[in-house]
Amino acid sequence: MADEINELAQSYGWPVVYETDRDFDRGIGREVNWGVTEQVVLGYLESHISNDCCLVGVGNDPELAERVVRQMDDDLEDEIESLAELLAAIQEDEDPRRLAQSLVRAGFGAPREFDEEFFDAFAKAARENDEYRVRDIAISSLVYIEWPEFKPMLEEIKAHDPEEQVRARASMVLRAYEAAGM
Repeated sequence: MADEINELAQSYGWPVVYETDRDFDRGIGREVNWGVTEQVVLGYLESHISNDCCLVGVGNDPELAERVVRQMDDDLEDEIESLAELLAAIQEDEDPRRLAQSLVRAGFGAPREFDEEFFDAFAKAARENDEYRVRDIAISSLVYIEWPEFKPMLEEIKAHDPEEQVRARASMVLRAYEAAGM
């Protein structure tokens, strides 16, 4: 999808200002940023796990960043999953592989403001799933959501999950939240 978004960005006159390829071994997905203005960047993030992607607008002009993302939503309307579809996938899918992919997509596409249903679905996957890799991916996906309501849950997981990898992931996400000023 990066190529399609690049074509759109080029049609608006936005140059690529940063690009990195996916590095699975280092846990890094593909990232491309286009300079909308000196104050706003349109960012494309692609998961190294699932190949799913998201767009974000960031910068010193939040209103313009929001308008840019809304424009991309309109331009890519047929290719963007709705919040209802994202939520249904993480609530209903029991296959660990598909659930993990759905969690990544839902992390990318979750609402900016706290949403009880998304919170409950992520909390269930992060705390209760029998497959530790699903718990790990659920926690990893929280880095994109950044709701302070997740912090107590992450602290609990960091202290009590039976898998070291999951405890370490909760610690990593908590550090990311701290770095983001949460």
